[in-house]
Amino acid sequence: MITLCSLVLFLSCSNSKSGTFAPIMSSGIKQTLASVANTQGVLFKQTASDDEEWTSLVEDHSTNSPVRKQIIDQGSGDLAAKGATVEIEYTGTLYGEADWTSQDVASCWLSQLQGLDHLSQQFLDNDINAAKLMDDTFFTEEYCMNQLEINNKIQAKKLIMAAKRIAKQQQDHPAGTVFDSSEERGKNFSFVLGAAKVIKAMDLLVSTMKVGERAQLICRSDYGYGSEGLRSSKGDVMVPPFATLCFDIKLVSAD
Repeated sequence: MITLCSLVLFLSCSNSKSGTFAPIMSSGIKQTLASVANTQGVLFKQTASDDEEWTSLVEDHSTNSPVRKQIIDQGSGDLAAKGATVEIEYTGTLYGEADWTSQDVASCWLSQLQGLDHLSQQFLDNDINAAKLMDDTFFTEEYCMNQLEINNKIQAKKLIMAAKRIAKQQQDHPAGTVFDSSEERGKNFSFVLGAAKVIKAMDLLVSTMKVGERAQLICRSDYGYGSEGLRSSKGDVMVPPFATLCFDIKLVSAD
């Protein structure tokens, strides 16, 4: 089992280089995306009486912010302070990439594909979101060369291969898969807040929490494990590349 201690090793992964649309998808991908959408529908279900709204933890305040928080149980006292040693209970799961907007695609995926990051504006102009990117009947070599104006056939093929890997990832590592939890480890996790000892999203979340508070966090890969993902000591994939994550966190103490 990979623990949150492993987050230290992957802080810089995101720096490594390596409209409406109803696409026609292969049955496997369509089933997977439908499953993810259902999962996300549960995660985002809100009622005025018992659910708090989602709050962006970064400057992007859209409903699909790359790092967002929802309070489940209120805490008490002061916010956890930078430099404090905090103790948390946690469960980390894969959220899936089915709700990527074109901005998400450009920011956390395309920007990390060596030699292809210059295509960001074309992706934004054509609103290449997750549904389009993962639809192999839509996102074809011909589309890339004609619509996205990629003149280099090798680059077009490279882009298609990368898109297929992301689509396959939805099946190989489905949304809702638990990759780490304090319950399974049998102990809580402690770290120094604001000391860059965990992934960026974790520092951002806990710095907004009070002791006793329980919250849900959803974060894009550039605030998580980046383009490298996370592997066990045996080489098994625990978090795939570019993975969007969901954490359920309770702040137990802050000293």
